[in-house]
Amino acid sequence: MNMGGNKQRLRVLGAILSVVLVGALPASSLVANPAYDVVIRGGRVIDPESGLDAVRNVAIADGRVVAVSAEKLAGRITINADGLVVAPGFIDVHSHGMTIPNGWLQAFDGVTTALELETGAWPVANAYRTAAHEGRPINYGYSVAWSGIRQELMGARAKDLATDAEIGTILHRVSEGLDAGGLGVGTPVGYSTQTNRTEYWEVASLAAKRGVPVFTHVRTKNGRDPDSALEAFGEVIATAATTGAHMHLCHINSSGLRDIPRLTGMIAKARAYGIPVTSEAYPWGAGSTSIGAPFLAPENLPLLDIGPQNIEVIATGERPATNARLAELRKANPQERIIVHYLNEAIDAERKLIEQALVPEDGIIASDAVRYSVKDRILTEAVWPLPAGVAGHPRSAATFTKVLGEYVRDRHLLSLADAIRRSTLLPAQLLEPVAPGMKRKGRIGVGMDADIVVFDPATVGAAATYEKPAEPAKGMRQVLVGGTFVIRDGKLIASARPGQAIRGGTAQ
Repeated sequence: MNMGGNKQRLRVLGAILSVVLVGALPASSLVANPAYDVVIRGGRVIDPESGLDAVRNVAIADGRVVAVSAEKLAGRITINADGLVVAPGFIDVHSHGMTIPNGWLQAFDGVTTALELETGAWPVANAYRTAAHEGRPINYGYSVAWSGIRQELMGARAKDLATDAEIGTILHRVSEGLDAGGLGVGTPVGYSTQTNRTEYWEVASLAAKRGVPVFTHVRTKNGRDPDSALEAFGEVIATAATTGAHMHLCHINSSGLRDIPRLTGMIAKARAYGIPVTSEAYPWGAGSTSIGAPFLAPENLPLLDIGPQNIEVIATGERPATNARLAELRKANPQERIIVHYLNEAIDAERKLIEQALVPEDGIIASDAVRYSVKDRILTEAVWPLPAGVAGHPRSAATFTKVLGEYVRDRHLLSLADAIRRSTLLPAQLLEPVAPGMKRKGRIGVGMDADIVVFDPATVGAAATYEKPAEPAKGMRQVLVGGTFVIRDGKLIASARPGQAIRGGTAQ
């Protein structure tokens, strides 16, 4: 018998019943209700599922929302949210920065759940075990890393064609990863462009049978030949249509480049025909990857409408002046992290391409956060403030807040409610078939998980830049994960580790 679970349910039920009693009392008799751990009072509550957008009071007990009421409420801790927005915590379906320092900066960006889905993890069980042992400030989860399985099985041949026997083994191990809690299958075929398309189709067919999504970095991109991008996106859409798998297109802003308008049109028409395909984007003109990525070979740069000087080595700031120097850097350390300056946000035409990637109906906002580094090593130490000289990409610290400040408040390209929906409810719904516990996230309502952000709509925005990529975002006043403060009154609680695993196939 689960006595702990029964105790929690009884306490939550008691808290809910107390709402009825409190509503019957005059305001003068209101006292702190011991059944409420936290009350967020007087904020503009936006719930994307019900459409609620009104001043309300939100009560939290045992990690769940137990009341959303116009009546006055008080708890052991009462937060004044007058003039502030109260929203579900943001769900980032594309984060590679699964460390404690990255989690802190993502919390300032309003993220309460960060998921490594494009690349994934292998072995999946090890990734969950490590995160649970170390603790995390925000919730976490992983897809099954198809590329990791190939590397383990094929070694130096991991980016080449697999034999029929190897494909059978790959599929078996993907199934094992799903059994271990993987949230779908991560397929970054853009980094393994020579892999067999039949294998990709078989992986998607397996995903369809298991009822899980496939997260894809598309195979090619080519700024001078739009057909290459159309073909790459078309492969994913055709795979969704012919297998029934839910195919999710990662970061279409950096995969589509100057052909974004055609690609978003393709996605919209596919969805109109009922094909299960979704997309995501982030609001920055530059991408980040490893310098050895196949599409960044010197001979391929003209196809992307960039030169070697568009590539910036994160650790040193170097921008190679020649193709020869780029080739040297690629040979010396193929895994060196870089920023690729694809689109210039200061140029209207290029900024509008980023906008077109972000605003399609039902497009999800996701960061593609990368891990921060210091002096050529990944930053993993749980030390706040972060050390000087931290290198990375500003999207890791400011994606959702950049959208709220720039795209909502300053340029009116999205409504506040729609931006919140794209950051909360849509990513939750994407994962509900594989992780039923996501039905309690991305919403503010009675019984929902108390993953909540409180921010100032007048000041929320990005502080990080390409020069200072680890500056905490502005405007987040409170961030709660499972009812526990990670940010309180605008300050990080560095000791907080309330993050929980989001696993496939379970109801947690």
